[in-house]
Amino acid sequence: MSIRIVTLQTTTTIRILLCQIASALSALCLTGIALAEGTVDRMYVFECGESKTTDVSNWSPGVNVGEPREFSDNCYLIKHGDSLFLWDSGMSDSIAAKPEGVSAAGGLLTAWVRKPLGSQLQQLGIAPGDVTHIAFSHTHSDHVGNANLFTAATLYIQEPEYEAAFGANAAKYGFAPALYERLKANRTVKINGDLDVFGEGSVVILSTPGHTPGHQSLMVRLPKRGVVVLSGDMVHFEDNWVHRRVPTRNFDKEQSLQSMERVAKLLEANHGELWINHDKDQSARIPKAPDYVE
Repeated sequence: MSIRIVTLQTTTTIRILLCQIASALSALCLTGIALAEGTVDRMYVFECGESKTTDVSNWSPGVNVGEPREFSDNCYLIKHGDSLFLWDSGMSDSIAAKPEGVSAAGGLLTAWVRKPLGSQLQQLGIAPGDVTHIAFSHTHSDHVGNANLFTAATLYIQEPEYEAAFGANAAKYGFAPALYERLKANRTVKINGDLDVFGEGSVVILSTPGHTPGHQSLMVRLPKRGVVVLSGDMVHFEDNWVHRRVPTRNFDKEQSLQSMERVAKLLEANHGELWINHDKDQSARIPKAPDYVE
C-alpha cells in the first residue's frame, strides 16, 4: 500500500511538472521562436536621422490632430563574435549636406541628418565592407538610405518585401529602388517567416508584416540587458503601441494589429523590452555610439 501511495504522489508530481513545462513552452511557441538563449557580444545604436511633422495624426488616425511631433531614426550594429550585423541604415548620408533638411513622406515630414552613418562607423574603426550581415525592417527611404554602401554583406529580407521592393510597382509602396539597387548583387537570403540568424537565439528576425508587405522586426538577446525587440515601423511611438493604433498609410491594417499582438506576447514570454525606432523620447534614453549596450 505504501508503495502505491508513493507511486501516485510521484505520478501527480510529474504531471504537475509536465503541465508547468507545457505552459511555459506554449507561451514561447506563440512566438514561433526556438528555445535557444545565446547572446550577442554588444550592440551599438547610431543616430541615423531625425524628422518633424506638423500633424502627427497622419500616424495616429483621429488622435493628436494638428499636433507637431519629432521622430528619431536609429541604426543598430550588433557584434556577434567575428560577425557584424547591421539593422537598418537610416536616412541617406547625403542629406547631411542640407542643413535646412529635405521634404519626406510626400511632404508630411521634414528630415535631417546631423551625423552621417559612415562617419559614426569610422569612429569605431569600422568600414562598410567590414559588415558581414545586413537586414532592414523594410525598404522605406529612412531605413535603407545608405543600403548601397554594404554590398559585401549577406542580405536578409522577407520574400514579399523583396518582390515589392525590386518589382515593377515599388513606387506603389513608397519605395525608392535607387537607394538599395546595388543590393541585388549581394548574397541574399529570402525569408518567409522568422529566422534565427546564428542558430542559437541571439539574433532572430521576426516577420511583422503590415506597415509594408514584408516588414520585419528584430529580437536581440544581450548578455546583461536581456531581450530587446527593435520595432522598425511596426509601431512609431509608445502611445500608438499602448492603444494599438495603425497609421492610415500602412499596407494592411489587420496584419499590422496581428504583428503588434504577436510581439507583445513574445515580449511577455521573454521579459523583453520594445525599442520603438521613431520614438524620440525613448531613443534619448538609449546609449548611442561610440558607447554600446550589453
